[in-house]
Amino acid sequence: MYRFGISYYIMSAANRIPLSGLHVKLVKPGETFEQGIRLEEKPADSGYYETDKLDEPDWGFYQIWDDRQNHNGGFSGKTCTVGKLDARGIKDGSIYTNHLENEAITSEKIAKNAIHSEHIDNCVFPLSKLSCEIQDQTRGIGHPSAENPPKDEDDYVVHTLDREYCVPPYIIITPFCDKNISINEIIHDGLQVKVVLVRGEAFVLNKWNYYLLAIDR
Repeated sequence: MYRFGISYYIMSAANRIPLSGLHVKLVKPGETFEQGIRLEEKPADSGYYETDKLDEPDWGFYQIWDDRQNHNGGFSGKTCTVGKLDARGIKDGSIYTNHLENEAITSEKIAKNAIHSEHIDNCVFPLSKLSCEIQDQTRGIGHPSAENPPKDEDDYVVHTLDREYCVPPYIIITPFCDKNISINEIIHDGLQVKVVLVRGEAFVLNKWNYYLLAIDR
């Protein structure tokens, strides 16, 4: 739990004269004076204003508002942070990888359901922001030929992924040939993943030609 306090006074020569009887509140950016957290003057006529104890839901960045210039309340020009800093206190574009441990934003640093596609520039997740790998037919072993790359007449192709995966990744196949290629099986053995591709009826008996994209979950 935290408290926040602030003193209001004016100077007269070398003397501080308390400003008593003000209405002072902590206001979240975007909210109104009425929605703010009230600071009580303690003791009376002291010019010192303090909140009650603030628990975690009320921690974060605030503007300090008062009714000194406007009886409806207005921003005093002062701000504060009570407890832990929250998103309201972080300016746009102010965080870079060098400010984060290990130069990475890990799942432990992000609250559940806190980031959605609209929070990413242009609402797009480019491959550079994903943990993934790409293979093509030159990395597959054809069967029954057991050759690499697979022969035209092979019935299926097995790919062994380079990365290690705790859970099977998402697999996307993009064909560049007339074969009807599909994923027959994803074999997850320990940390190793094998992907088995099969072909359907070919319009033309041509070469296996495709990209295989594996995206880490």
